[in-house]
Amino acid sequence: MENLIQQLRDRRIAVTPQRLAVMAVLQSRRDHPSADHIYQEVRRGLPAISFNTVYKTLEILCQQGMVIKVNPLHAVARYDGETGRHAHLICRQCHRIIDLDWEGSEVPALPAEALQGFKIEHPSLTFWGLCPGCQPSESPEEDQHGDSSRTGISL
Repeated sequence: MENLIQQLRDRRIAVTPQRLAVMAVLQSRRDHPSADHIYQEVRRGLPAISFNTVYKTLEILCQQGMVIKVNPLHAVARYDGETGRHAHLICRQCHRIIDLDWEGSEVPALPAEALQGFKIEHPSLTFWGLCPGCQPSESPEEDQHGDSSRTGISL
């Protein structure tokens, strides 16, 4: 808890029980919860907290670089308490988000002219695909006969 308090103080953010509770939830989870999931979990310890307080806290933490908002092009933003260098694997079917350690790789350098004066503050790398649970299972007949009716891929 002292570490969370110090992180807030270092950024000159007022330390409140609500902010500490939101941060504690994010640090305890690796599933990239939505604001509503964070709210439901924080409410267990702070029943009087409002959804608006949780949402505003998340926005402040995002603005200060303490939390990453992962918005994988579907209706609900998700939040990541892990701000170190890493990529995301996102399932396009169930929207599961998995952190991918990215320690050894550097972000590709972009030529200055390609940036058009844009200053990169937070590079992000995302891989889209299907998680193991959403991948269609292949039957032995398809493997032997090259049936493409389900996948739409011709061999």
